[in-house]
Amino acid sequence: MNLGKNIRGYVLTNWLGSGGMGEVYQAIHHTTRRQAAVKVLFHKDQAARFRNEAYIQASVEHPNIATLFEFAMEEDYPCIIMEYVEGITLEKLIKRQSRLPESFVWKIMEQIAGAVAHLHDQEIIHRDLKPGNIKVNKESLAKLLDFGIAKSAYTPKLTQEGYIIGTSHYMAPEQFNGRVSIQSDCWTLGVLFYEMITGYLPFDGRTETEVRIKIERGQFTEPDLMVPDISKKTKRLINRLLKTKPDQRMTAKELLEEIRNPAGDDLWTGWRDDLNDLIARIPVKNWFGK
Repeated sequence: MNLGKNIRGYVLTNWLGSGGMGEVYQAIHHTTRRQAAVKVLFHKDQAARFRNEAYIQASVEHPNIATLFEFAMEEDYPCIIMEYVEGITLEKLIKRQSRLPESFVWKIMEQIAGAVAHLHDQEIIHRDLKPGNIKVNKESLAKLLDFGIAKSAYTPKLTQEGYIIGTSHYMAPEQFNGRVSIQSDCWTLGVLFYEMITGYLPFDGRTETEVRIKIERGQFTEPDLMVPDISKKTKRLINRLLKTKPDQRMTAKELLEEIRNPAGDDLWTGWRDDLNDLIARIPVKNWFGK
């Protein structure tokens, strides 16, 4: 699509990037001046999955999930018009800053756990939770993006037998065998928690096979060995999420309750002070600049 093109009143202003199914543009409504992100599908063989993405995103409403405005067709190309989220992806933030302050991590996890618990209440599995699909703004508001491979109770069968979907470093052990449930998302919450708190992935390797073996065995370096000053509660929560057996993992709702219960912790009350201190030491443009 050319910049300046009008799609349902939204004028494309910037190219933001490309994903597995199409390209994403920043846009502005010519009348209301509302900002939006427009995702255009160019791979027509993925049309059913794209419609499923639009259906799922339209069915949820949560302050930490990007809102879908409209699904449209433009020159035979399906388009998803959604909320434009200012800020930086967690992926870029981790790359720039390495490990993040513990209380700030708790603040982000509280928001993402709330969003995931909301999805699970509606029998929706995201299946692709990862730092690149989460944006954080300067007010530390986090938003979950991209429902391209999400699955609801009404999602048609879109994947061939034996084909594994997801991002390997963030996949739960059972996903490598084609099994997926809401508990698979909970495993990924543990991976996100670990990566933000240490600056490293808990399961990494030189090959995909090596990564898979470590995940299936649940082999990872304890987070307090990487960062000795983290709280016992953070370590405990990460370990409860990274259980290789799905039925032994804590749920997103249980994680949310634990984070919101400050008993024995001063992390919750101190998260903003930590964030402000970090921003004071690091220029804002280095945190949230493009």
